[in-house]
Amino acid sequence: MSMLNQVRSAGGRGVQRIWLGIILRVLAQIFAIAPFFIAWLALQKLVFQQGNWQYWPQLTLALLLCFFAQLVCSHFGQLGCFLGSYDIMLRYREAVADHLRNLPLGYFQRHRLGETSALLTDHMRRVEEIFSHLLPEVIVGLSAPLIFVAMLLTVNVPLTLALLGTLPVGLLLLWIMSRCMLRATRQQGERFALASGLLLEFIGGIKTLRLFNRHQSMMDKIERNFADIKQASMGIEAWGGGGVQLFRLCAELGLVTLFICAAMLAQQHALDPFSWLLFVLVAVKVIDPLLDAAAWFTLMSVMRQSSQRLNALMAEPVQAEQSDIRLPERNDIAFSGVSFAWEPQRPVLNNISFRVPQGTVTALVGASGSGKSTILHLLGRFAEVQQGEITLGGVPVSRLGSAQLYERLGYVFQDVQLFDGSVLDNVRIGRPDASDEEVIAACQAACCHRFVLRLPQGYHTPLGEGAGRLSGGERQRLSVARMMLKNPAVILLDEATALLDPLTQSELQLALSRLAVGKTVLMIAHRLRTVEYAEQILVVDNGEIVARGDHQQLLAQQGIYQRLWQAQEAGAIAQ
Repeated sequence: MSMLNQVRSAGGRGVQRIWLGIILRVLAQIFAIAPFFIAWLALQKLVFQQGNWQYWPQLTLALLLCFFAQLVCSHFGQLGCFLGSYDIMLRYREAVADHLRNLPLGYFQRHRLGETSALLTDHMRRVEEIFSHLLPEVIVGLSAPLIFVAMLLTVNVPLTLALLGTLPVGLLLLWIMSRCMLRATRQQGERFALASGLLLEFIGGIKTLRLFNRHQSMMDKIERNFADIKQASMGIEAWGGGGVQLFRLCAELGLVTLFICAAMLAQQHALDPFSWLLFVLVAVKVIDPLLDAAAWFTLMSVMRQSSQRLNALMAEPVQAEQSDIRLPERNDIAFSGVSFAWEPQRPVLNNISFRVPQGTVTALVGASGSGKSTILHLLGRFAEVQQGEITLGGVPVSRLGSAQLYERLGYVFQDVQLFDGSVLDNVRIGRPDASDEEVIAACQAACCHRFVLRLPQGYHTPLGEGAGRLSGGERQRLSVARMMLKNPAVILLDEATALLDPLTQSELQLALSRLAVGKTVLMIAHRLRTVEYAEQILVVDNGEIVARGDHQQLLAQQGIYQRLWQAQEAGAIAQ
C-alpha cells in the first residue's frame, strides 16, 4: 500500500482539512485575479458611456470584497493545510511506529540503526513538508495560471496561445532534467544513510578506536563519505536548478512571442487597446506562478523518494501480536528439517532437526559462526524459516502471535540492552506489575544485590543511556534478573555467563539451575563446563548438527566435542 493510500485510510480529518485549505487558497487566487477583469470591464463601460458611468460605488465595493475575501481565504486556507498536514503526519508517525513494533526482530539485524533513524527523522520530515507546503503550493501555483488562461481565452485566443506557446518545450526539458536529478538524489540518500550509520558507529566505538589509535582511519572513512555526499549534492543542484532555469527561460520566452503576436494583430487592426492593456498587466501573473510551481514540483519529486523509502519500510511483512491459535499447554521444542539463509547463496542452517523435551536442558555447542545463535533467533521468529518447521508444544511457531510466543519464551543475550531509567525500571521490564520486593528478590537471585546497593541511590539509581556506569558483567546480571522476574516456561540462553568472573559465574549458574527446574531450556555455551550436566548436547558445525548426546557420550565419540573439551581443560590447567 502506498503512503497516499495509507494517508487516505488513516488520515481522518487531516485529509479533509488539507483539501478544504487548498480549495480556500484557490479561491484566494480567484479573488486576487478578479480585480483585473473587473477593472477591464469597467474601463470598457466607462469609455463606451463617455465618462457618464454611475457604477463607481459598486466597483469600489466589488474591489474591496475581493481584497477582504482574498485575505480571509488565504489565511484560513494556509491554516487548514498546516493543521491537516500535522494531523496526517501524527497518524502516519503512529502507524510507522506501530509497524516497527510488529516487525520481526531480524529486520533490525539486517538494517543499520542509522538507516532506520534517518527514516524516522529526516525522511519523515520531508514527507511532512510534502503535505504542509509542497503539494498545496504546486496545486495553488498551477490554479492561478489556469484561471487566468481560461479567462484570457474569452478575451483573445491568439494572444493567449502566443503566451503559452513555449511552455511545452519548457515542461519537456524540466521532466528530462528531473529524471537525471532523481538519480543523483537516490545516490545522496544512500550516502546520507551510510553517513548516519558511520557516525553512530564512530560515536559508540570512539573509546575503542582511541585506545587503539585508530580513530583517524574511521574519520577518514567518514570524510570520504561526506565528500561523496557533496558530489551528489552538487549533481542535484546542477540537474534540479538547471531544469528550473531552462523552464524559466522557455516560460519567459512566452512574453516575447506575446509581443510579436500583439504587433501582428495591431498591424491588422485586430487588437483593441483595452485587451492589450489587460494582457500586459496579466501576462506576468500567468508566468510567475508557473516559475514557482516548477521549483516546488522539482522539490516534490525529490521528496517523493523519502515517501518511497517509507513505503518500503511499511511494505516489510509484520508479525501479528495475537493469533486465533491458543498457546499450547506443553513446552517441548522441535526443529524439523529447518534450513535458513540470511542472504541468498549463503546458507546458515542446513536441514536442522532435533527435539527438546519439556522440562529438559539442551545445549548448543560449536565454533563461532556455526549457526547456534540463528537457531535461537528462528525459534523466536526473528525471521521466518525458509524450509522446514519449528514447533512449540506441537504448534508451529509461525502460527503463534509474537506476544503469545514471547509470553512463553525468555531470552538472555550476550548483548544486553538497558534503558535510561532506574535499576527497578530496567529489571521490571520482565514483569511490569511486579512489586519492588519481587524485583529485589530477582536481583538477589541473579547476584545483582551487592553491586546495586553500592550505587549512589541503590535500586533507584538512574542508569543513563546504555548503563555506561555498569560493567559488562553487571549489565548481564541485570538482564538475567529481568528474565528471572519474568519466569518464563521456556528459557533461551545465549552464553548468559560469558562476561562474569569465575565466582559470580558459579553463583549465577546455581541460580539459573534453580530457575530451570521444570522448565524447557535451550542454551548456547562456549564453556563446556557449564553444559556438562545437560540432558542433551548438540554439536553444531557449518550449519549442521554433526553430533548429539550427553557429555559422556560425546567424549567417547572422539569428535569435535572431545577436541573442544580437551582444549578448554588444557587452558584451565595452564591458568
